[in-house]
Amino acid sequence: MLFKLISEYKGSILFSSFLSMLSALSGIALIAHINDYLSNINNGVENFKEGLSFMVFGVIALVFFGVLSQFILTKLSASIVERLRDIMAKRVLATSYSNLEKIGGHRVYATITGDVRTISDSLSILPLFAYNFTAVALCLVYMGYSSWELFLVVLFILTFAVVVAKVILNKGIKSFEELRECDDELFSNFKALVEGGKELNINTNRKRFFYHKILLPIAEKIKFADVKAKMFFVYITNWANATLFISMGAVVFVSQYFFPQVTVEMMVRFVLIMIYLMGPLSFLVDSFEEISNGIVANRKIASLNLSEDMAEFDTEKSVKTNDNWSELTLKNITFKYKKGESPGFQFEVGPINASFKRGEVTFITGGNGSGKSTFAKLLTGLYIPDNGEITIDDSAINYADGGESYRKNFSTIFSDFYVFKQALNRDGELARDEEVQYYLKRLNLEDKVSVKDGCLSTTDLSHGQKKRLALVLSYIEDSPICLFDEWAADQDPYFRQFFYQELLPELKRKGKSVIVISHDDRYFSLADKLYKFESGKAKLINVKNESDECFEEAVV
Repeated sequence: MLFKLISEYKGSILFSSFLSMLSALSGIALIAHINDYLSNINNGVENFKEGLSFMVFGVIALVFFGVLSQFILTKLSASIVERLRDIMAKRVLATSYSNLEKIGGHRVYATITGDVRTISDSLSILPLFAYNFTAVALCLVYMGYSSWELFLVVLFILTFAVVVAKVILNKGIKSFEELRECDDELFSNFKALVEGGKELNINTNRKRFFYHKILLPIAEKIKFADVKAKMFFVYITNWANATLFISMGAVVFVSQYFFPQVTVEMMVRFVLIMIYLMGPLSFLVDSFEEISNGIVANRKIASLNLSEDMAEFDTEKSVKTNDNWSELTLKNITFKYKKGESPGFQFEVGPINASFKRGEVTFITGGNGSGKSTFAKLLTGLYIPDNGEITIDDSAINYADGGESYRKNFSTIFSDFYVFKQALNRDGELARDEEVQYYLKRLNLEDKVSVKDGCLSTTDLSHGQKKRLALVLSYIEDSPICLFDEWAADQDPYFRQFFYQELLPELKRKGKSVIVISHDDRYFSLADKLYKFESGKAKLINVKNESDECFEEAVV
């Protein structure tokens, strides 16, 4: 992906590289001029005014072309980084929820934060890298033009040095890949550190075990992997410095033995050029670490296999759906977790047959691990069933667009929900403040949260309050199907009663299809349908009989 991005800007890169070449050429011309001027002084034929004028114009050209080329490349580098971040955001958004689950949230987070930043750092050195690479290349050309004998000596040494450096570089890149894998493990443990805070603080033994047996070992592993990876580039840097001095020694000593016809002035010229090369060559060598990190980060992004279908983001316009339907039906739906996707055995759901009508309240119940959550993801289109079909008024759902148009029928509050600050209406636009304020007041949140231009002032609330805020957003979305997963579980008695006895009947009167995953058996009588899950199978239960049985069990 990185190299494809760079190819999109190849015109600007070539132009700025040409300017870098002119700047580097100016520097080499200055070295040649100084050499010639010193020779003229030695011969007593120097021209002071002409020599000084050439020197001044050479310095101006060096600075002008250098600044201009680096300005273009710096601007270009920023554009590529912006484009990279844009593409990564689109690819994550375009990737299906089921695939994101397989990849792992911690890996995605590590990539969009760490890997994108690493590539950005690699690209930020692009301007100076292009300038210094051009300077080194032109210096070699100038050496070949000045003396092919000495150039061959230097070229032989540099070729050998490059081969050795390439071997070291490959080992360094491999070490950085190992280090990057450790980062994924570290992010996973940090996620556990934050999300498991309550459990760690309650259980002192677990907290100490987590620190000593989990965090410390990975920290030590990363430390050694980091040192190992960076030492390869220390070797390359010192090898490059040694190569320059070996080249200088070869020019001075070897040439006297094999090429006696080469003058001292020519040897001085070569030595002077190699002294000039120390700066550009050192920068190039030092850049290898940054570039290697970028290569590893680019490979890591590619390994995630995020979606590359980003056509839906070519327009900002929201897509409206057809809400004029009456019944959604699931016919012989089955789904089985693939190997490695589900802990333990490969859990299977189905075959499931169920129907949900507009203006109908459906309860879904069952024990933990019975398949309720998997079913909810199948129903909402987050998972694609292995077999069977979902129909809306006898028209089968087409998954050609990944289920995008189907999922727009749903407004959901899952147990692991997230609350966005922006309140969007059915058309995907920011809602009117008056409408949001009405529901905030109705759910007793007006003192906690305010709204301006459709944006909420905060989402930093208690878990129960945050669930009520999610309900506000669900109200505003006004979708034809509302799915609530254990919404009332964290609410006080007042809002629990409000949810079951006011909200659900209200949504039913509005013609919504309301689906509630719940264990509150005392309210089962409010449902039009009740599906009970057990071992991945769904059974339609007589609501009245189930409520009576639950009541009798409660009395006993």
